[in-house]
Amino acid sequence: MSGKKVDKKSNSLLNILLVAVLAVFVFSAYKIFSEVWQKQKEQDAFDQLAQQVNISDVQFEDVDIEQLKLERYAQLKATNPHFVGWIKIDGTKLNYPVVHTPDNPEYYLRRAFDGSYAISGTPFIGEDCTVDSTNVLIYGHRMNNDTMFTVLLKYADRAFWKEHREIQFDTVDRLQTYEIVSAFYIDIPFEGDENAFHWYAYSGDITGEEFDYYVNQIKAHAYYDTGIEISEGDKLLTLTTCAYNNEEQRFVVVAKLKE
Repeated sequence: MSGKKVDKKSNSLLNILLVAVLAVFVFSAYKIFSEVWQKQKEQDAFDQLAQQVNISDVQFEDVDIEQLKLERYAQLKATNPHFVGWIKIDGTKLNYPVVHTPDNPEYYLRRAFDGSYAISGTPFIGEDCTVDSTNVLIYGHRMNNDTMFTVLLKYADRAFWKEHREIQFDTVDRLQTYEIVSAFYIDIPFEGDENAFHWYAYSGDITGEEFDYYVNQIKAHAYYDTGIEISEGDKLLTLTTCAYNNEEQRFVVVAKLKE
């Protein structure tokens, strides 16, 4: 009898363990599914915004395409006053609005374009920076579903750069094309490390020695030579996102406004 009681007790414990394992599995699966669904929902919302500014469906010869695009940007500005531009790299998923909140630069870090909570956030302009700055710094998340700024990491490969050399960054009142100058991984430096390259500190209106230092550093860190020269007076665009599996590292892409 005692043996049977032990067997029953063992079976009961095993059943409890199996139920617990199953519960953990179901909960984990639910969390994963919920996150995947949430990210896709957020991307769908951005795709709808992209359709609003898309002009590929315009086929009338007498339409001023540039003016039409600016009118559609104006409509987005009326919807959200924080909207300051649109960034796009042809042939990739990077096709998003850009926002700016000077008093709270990271306001959209985890917010969608409409201000609701979003894992993906919305690309935003960094501190002490505007769309008219000498060096416009834009932050965007690296997402594991290849959306937002994830595609930037592909610029570590020269072959990818050759196929995608330009970035379109339009503002509310002008259309702009930038050509990529440099791409590199970089560790986040300690604030007190004067020997490290604090790339994020050189956004905004930089001139003279600051400008020269920034240009020299982005070329020194670059994974390959693009052959594009930068001179003082040029306008720069710096995009940055997180690296894979390393919270202390970033990937940076720098581009120069084309004449």
